[in-house]
Amino acid sequence: MIRKSLLGVLLSMRKVFIIFALMLLAGLTACGLEDFLPTGVATQDPAVVTAAMRTEVANIVASTEAGQTQVAGMTAAAIAVQTEIANSVASTLTAMVTNTPEFTFTPTFTPSLTPSATRTFTLTPNFPRVTVGADTNCRSGPSVAYNILGLVRAGQTAEIVGQDFDRGHWVIRLPSNPVIICWIWRNSATVTGDANPVPIFTPQPTPTTAINFLLIYDSFTSCGGLYQVKFKIVNNSDLTWESNQVNATDRTTNVTTTINRDHFSNYNGCTLAANDTNLAPSETGITTSNTFAANPSGHDFKATIQLCTVEGQSGTCLSKTITFTP
Repeated sequence: MIRKSLLGVLLSMRKVFIIFALMLLAGLTACGLEDFLPTGVATQDPAVVTAAMRTEVANIVASTEAGQTQVAGMTAAAIAVQTEIANSVASTLTAMVTNTPEFTFTPTFTPSLTPSATRTFTLTPNFPRVTVGADTNCRSGPSVAYNILGLVRAGQTAEIVGQDFDRGHWVIRLPSNPVIICWIWRNSATVTGDANPVPIFTPQPTPTTAINFLLIYDSFTSCGGLYQVKFKIVNNSDLTWESNQVNATDRTTNVTTTINRDHFSNYNGCTLAANDTNLAPSETGITTSNTFAANPSGHDFKATIQLCTVEGQSGTCLSKTITFTP
C-alpha cells in the first residue's frame, strides 16, 4: 500500500509540472515576450527568448524527472527494507514453529542435613548348648511322670535356658519348635559351653497321669517237656513300662511260678520270637511266665502281672490279676 501511494503522488506531480511548463510556454508565445519584460529594458530577440524559455522548461522537466527518479529510488529502497523485514519476520516465525525448544525441568535439591552412617551392633548371647546322643523325650517336667512335649533327635543340638534345683535335668528349647521349653535328663546329653550360670527352674506340679494297662491271656507253649503261659499286654497309660513280674498259679496242680524281667519276652517253643526292652504308651507286647512241668491245657489258672516304670521292679508300679483256662 505504501509503494502504490508514493508512485501515485509522483506521477501526479510529474503531470502537474509538465502541464504548467507547457502552459507557460504557450502563453509567452501567444502574448509576446515584450509584454512580460520590465519597462526600460532593451528588447531582446523573441527567438532567443523562446529558446531560453524552452531550455528552462526542459531543465525544469529534467529536474522533475530527477526528483521523481530519486523518490522512486527511495521508494524501491523502502520496498526492499519492507521486504527484508517481511523475510525476517517469516524466518522468525518458521524458526519458532520448527525449532521450538522442549521445556526441561531440572530440579535442584540441596539437602539441608547430611546423613551420617550409624553403625548398629547386634549382641549375640553365647548360650550354652546341649547335644543328645540318642532320641530323647523332652517333657514338661523333670521326670517320666510329666507329659512328653517333643522329641530331640540323636545328634541334635538345643539351647540350654535353665536347670532344676537338683541339677539332674536341663531345661532347653525344643529344636523343632524353639517356642517350647521342656526338660531332658542331664545324663543323656553332652554340654557345650558354661552351663553353671543358667537359672534354676521350679517345675510345675506333677500332673495326674493315667496309669493303666490291659492284661489278656494269649496262649501257652512248650520247650523240652516244659510249658510256659503267655500274656498279651497293651499299654494304655501315659507311662512307659520298663520291667515286669509274672506270678502264675496252676490251681489244678497247686503249682506257682514267679519270674522278673527287665524286658518283654515272647517265646515260641524254645525260640525267643521277640524281646522288647519296654512298652511305650499305646504299645502292645508279650510277656511269658516261668515254666510248668504239667501240661496246662484245661487247668484252672490264676495270674498276677506287675508292671513298673523302672527296671528291677521299681519306680511307679501297677499290678493286675486274671483267671483263665488254657
